[in-house]
Amino acid sequence: MDSFSRTKGNRTLEDAGVNYSVRNEPVDSLLPFDMWRDVDKVELDSTPFPVLFPPVLWHRPAHGEEVYINTHYACLRYLGRCLGYQPASAAETARADQILQNAVDFWWEGRMSFHPLDSSHRGSYLSQKEEGDKTSLAWSSGRMQIWLQHFEKLVKRFGPEGPVAGGAAVTYADFILFHALDAAEAQFNTEFYGHAWDAAQCGGLQSYKAYMARRPRLQAYMASDRRKPWAGDSMC
Repeated sequence: MDSFSRTKGNRTLEDAGVNYSVRNEPVDSLLPFDMWRDVDKVELDSTPFPVLFPPVLWHRPAHGEEVYINTHYACLRYLGRCLGYQPASAAETARADQILQNAVDFWWEGRMSFHPLDSSHRGSYLSQKEEGDKTSLAWSSGRMQIWLQHFEKLVKRFGPEGPVAGGAAVTYADFILFHALDAAEAQFNTEFYGHAWDAAQCGGLQSYKAYMARRPRLQAYMASDRRKPWAGDSMC
């Protein structure tokens, strides 16, 4: 299985103990993504299934249909079903899906604060560093704090040391929320950002992160060289 992201899908795959590979190719080689094509070339396609933009998950099972899909939502729900991290009831599924989408929106909103002038695939943080520093600093002391308080309420609803959607076992919602919180702490808990993670005073989130980090395979992964260091410039 090709992981659809350096970190967002890796935690799920690592926890399940399955083999996977990660591909990070130069932008110019990513022509299969329709959003990055010229408008007159969108009709061209050589992929197993049309995708608009990365990240992509590519699964070629020995027995079964090949899957080639994009968007965090679709990829994580697929991994959940294949690897046993699917919610057990309709109500739990609804909660897990809400958490999944909100966690992705939180991460994306934070990333976009570093790209206020050009958010396209060619708009690097370094090309807009001055404005990016201003907007990301404002985001860390404003909108990010609202997000963290919301997530604090979520993890406390069923207890901060248990599955966030309220079931008997962790689901895809736990892995994406864990990733988003880990990214926020790594990116914004610095002097420049006024240690915004600590400033939130969200004890429930800290307990929840510790609960997820104690999972044996995640613990091994996070201590290994398979876990790439954070870029330090946009929650990636």
